Amino acid sequence: MKRLCLIALPLFAFLSSCSKDPASPETPSAAIPAARGVYVLNEGDFADAAGARLSLYDLGRDTVSVDVVEGANAGQHLGNTGDDMILFRDKLYVLMSGSENIVVVSTADHHIVQSMFYPGRVPHSMVLDSVRSRLYVTELYRNAVVALDLATLNVVDTVAVGPNPQEMLLDGDVLYVCNSGYGSGRTVSVVHVAPLAVTKTLTLREGPTGITRAADGSIFVACTGNPYSVPAVPGGVYRINAASRSVQDSIIVNDPLWGTVSAGTNGDIFFIGVTPGSYYGGPVYRYVITSKTLSASAIPGTYYGMAVDASSGDVYAADAKNFAGKGEVRVYSQALTLKRTLTVQKGPAVFAFKR
Repeated sequence: MKRLCLIALPLFAFLSSCSKDPASPETPSAAIPAARGVYVLNEGDFADAAGARLSLYDLGRDTVSVDVVEGANAGQHLGNTGDDMILFRDKLYVLMSGSENIVVVSTADHHIVQSMFYPGRVPHSMVLDSVRSRLYVTELYRNAVVALDLATLNVVDTVAVGPNPQEMLLDGDVLYVCNSGYGSGRTVSVVHVAPLAVTKTLTLREGPTGITRAADGSIFVACTGNPYSVPAVPGGVYRINAASRSVQDSIIVNDPLWGTVSAGTNGDIFFIGVTPGSYYGGPVYRYVITSKTLSASAIPGTYYGMAVDASSGDVYAADAKNFAGKGEVRVYSQALTLKRTLTVQKGPAVFAFKR
């Protein structure tokens, strides 16, 4: 699961110990590569070995294609539980935590060009370092980060970090790692990347999970909080000064957060709350950095994933629909006006933008 929020911990513990109409009908056959498009990684069910699926929204044609990988590779699947995806040049790097593998897909024809398995490592999130030709990956239950050679995908370095590391952000030669602890961790590891070594540990609030860089260069970390502690700890978003690598200030909310955060293009950031009683996210909050103004339900609903297109400023909000069937992606303008509703596949959560 891309964001195994602490809200879902009881369930997880049991299992493991300007149109509002949809775009053109989805196309299950091989997708025509898009000159401009948005890839959507759909997580799929945990128990489904072939559950991770890739959808493509073609911006030029205003069409949605599904099973993009299967259509171009004679039915071959990505794997189990799609958790992360990075678009770099003409390749998509797609990570599955359930099947513990990374698949590299060509954006020219959607053929699989490379695949690597990491048994026992449970990879979760990725950051690409083009300067050093490295791919950094969190190991969810080994409490570590590994560096992969970008060409071979072999492990070349590793470093221990905090509990249940989730998202990361690369800032020059420093990697920020969110140590979620699924609501019990409170730290962000500051890791020098050459070689990998922890140089500093920042203490925030319970559940550091998501991280993004704002337009002004500052770094924001979304913390889920922990409603199960006594007393309950609400969620919060912390601002890190990139120059001093220290906590600058924070935004504390009264409720738990989902842990997803993304930078807007107008000096704002967006993060997801938690809908009471839901295991699948919540409304999208908006925080304007200059005025320090918070809109608690700027986009109402229950969203499982979210990202901002840096080119257009559009906000893509993914509704997993309780994993009962196909999910939806709603596209909002910078003014947060609904532009499109796209039908994708089960458990949409991660986006990659092709321009």
